[in-house]
Amino acid sequence: MYSSLYSNIPRAELVSIHLCIFSLFQQTYSWQFSIGDCPIVYNEPCSPKYVTYQLSYNLNGKNDQRQIDPFYPDLPREFDQETEIKIVIHGYGGLSVDSSATNVTTSYKNNNYNVISVDWSVLAGLPCFPTAYVNTWHVAQCTSILVVSMIANGMSSKNIHIIGFSLGAHIAGSTGTQLRKVAGWKLGRITGLDPALPFYATLNDEWKLDASDADFVDVVHTSALVFGKFEPSGHIDFYMNGGFSQPFCKNRPRPPLCSHFMSGIYFAESIYNQRKFIGIECKDLFPNLVLKTCSTDKRAVMGEYVNRFARGIYYVDTAAEPPFALGDIDYSFIFLK
Repeated sequence: MYSSLYSNIPRAELVSIHLCIFSLFQQTYSWQFSIGDCPIVYNEPCSPKYVTYQLSYNLNGKNDQRQIDPFYPDLPREFDQETEIKIVIHGYGGLSVDSSATNVTTSYKNNNYNVISVDWSVLAGLPCFPTAYVNTWHVAQCTSILVVSMIANGMSSKNIHIIGFSLGAHIAGSTGTQLRKVAGWKLGRITGLDPALPFYATLNDEWKLDASDADFVDVVHTSALVFGKFEPSGHIDFYMNGGFSQPFCKNRPRPPLCSHFMSGIYFAESIYNQRKFIGIECKDLFPNLVLKTCSTDKRAVMGEYVNRFARGIYYVDTAAEPPFALGDIDYSFIFLK
């Protein structure tokens, strides 16, 4: 619809129109209140009071950082617009709790990627899960504005990769949905790290991460049916050690929560470790995946370097201690025939 309606308007002006639509919508319907110590922000104007964006980029061999405004991102002159940028979104509890997202961000920084860390800790604090869930819409809206602003600065939507953990995975999905509906563009890639289950058991794809949210959506499952979703949510879904619980967490406090965080730990390792997380295709979740009877010859690599043309459901086995990737291990011995 937008492409035909605005076909004669220059790209920069079109982006400005969309930014005005976002801004007007916020100003018209904004409201904010609290339930006890748990804030709810709905259509409130985007502000560093609620959500901040920290850009980390490589400058002359050193890592430099700056906070950026989603409406007017002051990107450094040295910033390469043609290089893919990573946007990492934490989950419930905030950055002080979420070791999954922080490990991914650190791994990207250490490997000289351009990365933006989204901090919405004020809206995601413990023990406010129901209000954090409601606040995900606001964070997605602000992140959509950031993406549109970056496109206005010359970046292609295809070079934007959003990685979200737990609630952050659904924020990534909602960001993709809003970008597609309002601006008519699609993100290049979204990675969902154990997308949150509570409140997301719905058939409505617009309320959760799904394959329509980007050109390529890959999902890592580590605590299915407890903290994370079990259903496939992307173009390709990796079920680590079956997707329910992780060997590393077996003798550690709160094994289900530990397993939830492992999605980001595995993904962070995939960024720097030369050994790969190799998955084997399963034709369906039950009985093949659940009973570990996946016996096809089709393989796929989980993580940063996934083949973006790969599709389907994959079982991935890992080591019980770091490093977790098993590389070129012979997987024919892992699955029942």
